[in-house]
Amino acid sequence: MKKEKGFEGYLNELEEIVDRLESGEADLDASIELYEKGMKLTEKCREILKEKKLKIEILRKKTEEGYVASDFEKAEPVDEAEKADENDEDKSEKEKENEDKLF
Repeated sequence: MKKEKGFEGYLNELEEIVDRLESGEADLDASIELYEKGMKLTEKCREILKEKKLKIEILRKKTEEGYVASDFEKAEPVDEAEKADENDEDKSEKEKENEDKLF
């Protein structure tokens, strides 16, 4: 079974590809293959970062509620637009409460 390299491994491989492309040592066909491989590695890195960002968001948001690391596997991605709508609704309710207190 082939073990995945992880973020750092993918990033190092991507840096090697960039160095080879910048050096001009590869012919056109090899350069295109390197570019394609680099794009795939970039996507893998983005996916890993996206997953890590989600874990951090969950930690920041849910720590007070007693969540543990095992809950990450069950977590759904956070929809930023939905989160913004919820924040707007919360603000509106708070603004109404504050107005009621003033009058």
